[in-house]
Amino acid sequence: MTRLYRSIMFVPGNRQDMMEKAPKYGPDGIALDLEDSVPPSEKRSARELVRAAVARISSAGTDMFVRLNGVQTGMTSEDIDAVVTPGLAGLLLPKPERREDVLKVDAWIELCERRAGMPVGAVKIMVLPETALGAHNIYELLTACPRVVNLCAPLTSRAGDIVRDIGYKWTAAGLETRYLESHLLLCARAAGIEFPMAGGGIEVRNPERVREQFQRARETGYRGVFVIHPTHIPIAHEIFSLTQEEIEWQKGVLRAMEAAGREGRAAATYDGMLVDYAHVRNAQQLLRQAISAGMDVGEYPEL
Repeated sequence: MTRLYRSIMFVPGNRQDMMEKAPKYGPDGIALDLEDSVPPSEKRSARELVRAAVARISSAGTDMFVRLNGVQTGMTSEDIDAVVTPGLAGLLLPKPERREDVLKVDAWIELCERRAGMPVGAVKIMVLPETALGAHNIYELLTACPRVVNLCAPLTSRAGDIVRDIGYKWTAAGLETRYLESHLLLCARAAGIEFPMAGGGIEVRNPERVREQFQRARETGYRGVFVIHPTHIPIAHEIFSLTQEEIEWQKGVLRAMEAAGREGRAAATYDGMLVDYAHVRNAQQLLRQAISAGMDVGEYPEL
């Protein structure tokens, strides 16, 4: 089962002080950035800081990721060579557009895994579609190789690469990106991504807008977000966690269907509604989600 990440927090890879503080905020994962938050003059030194931070912070139990520079920059292989080390959970690949982009990164990672004595396939890939072509080809990117396990869908940008490339005008209501959000989500689920992730809010002084953005992502079908600020983490964990009431309801579905099965029936009445094995599969997935987030869901029938 792929782990659920309700939150992964971006941290600049050239800021050792921020990297040291990041775990105390309680994100499910941390993504150290070598791309946009690091000036070109500091890329080389940032790689060394990031490699050391991955080893140090992962040893305390936090899943560590690194956002690379995109393949079009010519810096990707150097990034990978520097940061692939035991303790690295995955690499975030920005602006991929074609399957070949992912396969290049896959090959570079394998070379570095072998050099480091790591199992081949230990380091996963998450893709960040930030261009029109990348968004159009997202299913192709997500199925390029088994190492690809998730995406970061850019849902809330007022500015940046995806806005520039597509040309939409940002609004608080977000109608201009509804198709993009749904397209990326549907392709991710079709590619077998169990817990698709969205890009988080960039509002650091407007928690209500961040909450609205996260809620919209959850309603669309995303199961977690990348965040840029510690104050966004508790909001993400609230929205992307099942409530105890939801857990008990899903367990009730399984109990009702277990009883129906003993009587030779494939459907049951539960809480005033007819449930069948489609509801069983949904309940099982949601309970797996809760378990993956570290929640204690108690006992329930294994149908």
